[in-house]
Amino acid sequence: MPAMRRVVIAGASFTRVGEHWEKSLGDLVFEAARPLVSALGGREVDALYIGNMLSCYSAVQSNLGSYAADILGLHDIEAFHVNCAEASGAAAIYQAVLSVRSGRYDVVIAGGAEKMTDLPYRRAVEGVSLSIDGGLVRRTGATLAGLAAIMLKEYMRRYGVSKEMITYLSVQDHRHAVTAEHAQFRREITLKQAMEAPPAADPLTVYDVSPLSDGAAFVLVTTEDVARDMGARYVEVAGMGMAVSTLSVIDRDDMLDFSATRRACGKALREAGASIDDVDVLEVNDDFSITGVLSLEALGLFEEGQAARMVYEGRTSLGGEKPVNTFGGLKARGHPVGATGAYQVSEIYLQLTGGAGANQVGDPEIGLVHNYGGLDSTTVVIVLRKPT
Repeated sequence: MPAMRRVVIAGASFTRVGEHWEKSLGDLVFEAARPLVSALGGREVDALYIGNMLSCYSAVQSNLGSYAADILGLHDIEAFHVNCAEASGAAAIYQAVLSVRSGRYDVVIAGGAEKMTDLPYRRAVEGVSLSIDGGLVRRTGATLAGLAAIMLKEYMRRYGVSKEMITYLSVQDHRHAVTAEHAQFRREITLKQAMEAPPAADPLTVYDVSPLSDGAAFVLVTTEDVARDMGARYVEVAGMGMAVSTLSVIDRDDMLDFSATRRACGKALREAGASIDDVDVLEVNDDFSITGVLSLEALGLFEEGQAARMVYEGRTSLGGEKPVNTFGGLKARGHPVGATGAYQVSEIYLQLTGGAGANQVGDPEIGLVHNYGGLDSTTVVIVLRKPT
């Protein structure tokens, strides 16, 4: 069996996250991905992987592989639409990396795009909530926010942690987003504002919940030889992991145990030959403040019941020991669901190549991306490393 090839990310391009009323899904794809095609300088693109969750709802469009390839003028390639709910963006990149490692392709464009704000709010919430258990959603009206609220109540009861400490993750996200040019909400909020905001699903307020967002992000996945030949700044894909858990949160043995995150992270770190202590910067799935806290614990960054306190003490801020969500995370950068993982990979790429501007966290060597769908029912973890 031939040895697997070393795979790198050799470029990243993305749109601003926000409410793009004037743009179609195709416009966002073109704006984000076309610069990567141009950067290849005439080299052929072998394949395209696009992550998306809601296009049949929001854009009345399926078959997105062909759709995106056509928009980009790439008519002689292989193209794939990847749907792993909110993990679609990272899953698309995961598949692209595997395809280049295997030798099937040399040059792949991968990422995600989502257009959410054209939908009525109720329909958007229903569409996203189908990532948990469609039968439960239809029978009971359950939503992601409603289930996250139950998790929040149980976390506070079990560990004696205050709501203020958990909500502080959203305050940190907004502070990081102020200097992130592509973020949806570039403004600080106070803890008092977050606590007194209108309820989303008691005790969650609207500041505990990620917004509806439009956006697209793509990366160039290729070999180290191609990246060097291009003269591109690149980072190594050092390790990857993917795992699933019980789809319905209420059927899990412990709803606070993000087991898919734990297992996917373990796989990725083992492949990278690293530990969580070696990771310098992280982009973590925090679609709700409580799920961000649970994710930090499942990744092994903090002990169970301790993550909220550590965030509150500044351990995960831009100047902290383990910077997390350095461009605002899902709450403030925004959460265009099928594209979120691709934004996260792009942001770690910027950190490791020194291109993060005012959000740069020094000179990190290793970064980690954590992107899940359906409250940790499908989870992808990708570890990136500076080339040696």
